[in-house]
Amino acid sequence: MKGMLPTLPQIWLRPLVLLGLGLWTLISYSPALQGPFFFDDEHFIVRNEMVHSLDHVAAIYSSAVTDGASIKGNFYRPNQQLIYALLYRLVGTKTSVPYHLLQVALHIGAGYSLFFICLNLGLGLVPAAFGAAVFLLHPVQTEAVAYISGLADPLAAFFGLAALAMATRWLWGSAIKNWLAFSIVQSALLVLALFSKENAVVFGPMIMLLMVASAFAHPQGASGHSNMKVRLWMVRERSQLGAVAVAMLLSCLWVILKVTVFKFGDAIGLTSEVNAYTQSLGLRLTTYVCVLWDYAKLIVWPSELFYEKPYRAYADLWTARGIFGLGCLSVAAAGLAQMRRWPRLSLSLGWFFAAMMPFVGVIPLNSIFLEHWLYMPMIGLALGLALVFNRSWGPSGGDAWTRRRLATLGISLTLLVAASIRTYARAGEWADVEAFYLGELRYAPDSGRIYNNLGMYYADHHDEVKAIRYYQLAASSPTGRIYAQPHHNLAIALLNAGRQGEAIDQIRIALRIDPGFVYSLHLLHSVFAAAHDEIKLAALEAALRQLQSTGTYDVAAFVAVAFGPE
Repeated sequence: MKGMLPTLPQIWLRPLVLLGLGLWTLISYSPALQGPFFFDDEHFIVRNEMVHSLDHVAAIYSSAVTDGASIKGNFYRPNQQLIYALLYRLVGTKTSVPYHLLQVALHIGAGYSLFFICLNLGLGLVPAAFGAAVFLLHPVQTEAVAYISGLADPLAAFFGLAALAMATRWLWGSAIKNWLAFSIVQSALLVLALFSKENAVVFGPMIMLLMVASAFAHPQGASGHSNMKVRLWMVRERSQLGAVAVAMLLSCLWVILKVTVFKFGDAIGLTSEVNAYTQSLGLRLTTYVCVLWDYAKLIVWPSELFYEKPYRAYADLWTARGIFGLGCLSVAAAGLAQMRRWPRLSLSLGWFFAAMMPFVGVIPLNSIFLEHWLYMPMIGLALGLALVFNRSWGPSGGDAWTRRRLATLGISLTLLVAASIRTYARAGEWADVEAFYLGELRYAPDSGRIYNNLGMYYADHHDEVKAIRYYQLAASSPTGRIYAQPHHNLAIALLNAGRQGEAIDQIRIALRIDPGFVYSLHLLHSVFAAAHDEIKLAALEAALRQLQSTGTYDVAAFVAVAFGPE
């Protein structure tokens, strides 16, 4: 009976801790639950034909995310699209609440897996709960959780962290009897993560780091080998090394598939833009080092959270931000070098920077840095903070120990409450479209995308004056001169305002930028049909048929008929 007493609290405490973490997270994100579809939700869901029917499942797994919205891109996240298709089948776009609820639930599930990872690594119940709470409540996570189109991050983390939780159990804890079944389940979770978002490739290296850290933490192992080099290769059972090898193989295979089978368009990376940044590997690497300062600010003091980050490259490392970034990398390298002495702390550093690898710049990306790129790295950071908490929590006794625990708990709860208040406020901003866009313009006053989306908001609310104003700002911005959409949207607003001549001019500009922009072609079709202009209508329909069958059409001939000479 006495032997059973120490285990009884665990039976009740773990479920209570998990329930508390879940409710706290749900309350923190509750303002976002009523948030409407906006921003990229238009391309991913509202206007994406791929997710409007479950008949397109095969196409979802063989095309880019935005193909269903007739927008070229190289993002491949089929599990995300499949979930959208299932939700669309259930509720369509009449309500966004189920989309938000699922996203928060996945985020909570990922946090639960991190909680068990901390326990498997030997942390106490309270430190493990603190680590999970950091991951769940930190304001920098809000973009990935409150934004419907950010589903891919918590979805990939949900599966990937579940695989890590399994790996920590058999690499760090007790031996698994049926390792083959365990390895199969772990591999299946990794595959699900990979098909959820591209950066899930980091989970293979993270499992490998876990194996190495485990080897240093348990040099004797089940096999009794004391020699570290032998231990690294034998681990505890050769089967474990095989399971780690499978995880790494899956990550490597995914990279090969992404640049071959799942590459859509000419670009290898996630952008087709041609500029100094995308064309220079050296410039991308120095930029990554320099923006570590921006990531640090987001983590330490997340007061300025906004979506539209500046697209600015950094070539000089000998600046304050460059030296800071080099310092961060030096600390990480030094920490990893001390894995023999501090295997768990080194593991947390390794996980953070392993999760950052997709954003280093080896492959050109569509941005310099973004808030949601920290979603996966927060796994390593949360583990590191849990380890610090665990050390302060300590196993010793006495009055000094009690005071230290109380101080640790008080400081930690204060920080978590402050973080959740900031998360709550930011989640509310994601739910108020007008306030969100106006807030973005404080940080990115030249953003054509924000002007365009704000115009769309006012157009949806039948405020044509404001819609035209913001569409004009979008069309005259640097991005407005290279993208067709703001001109197309401006044309719609002008037509609604009865300014048909100006609207046709904007359609012409849109088609000059992108002759294959089908939305403008269809809009022009409605204009010609309303005017009963059979000649122009025939030319347009012929162009559309040719575009549908061959992917192109005789632009010059069509423009001459539709618009006349310049």
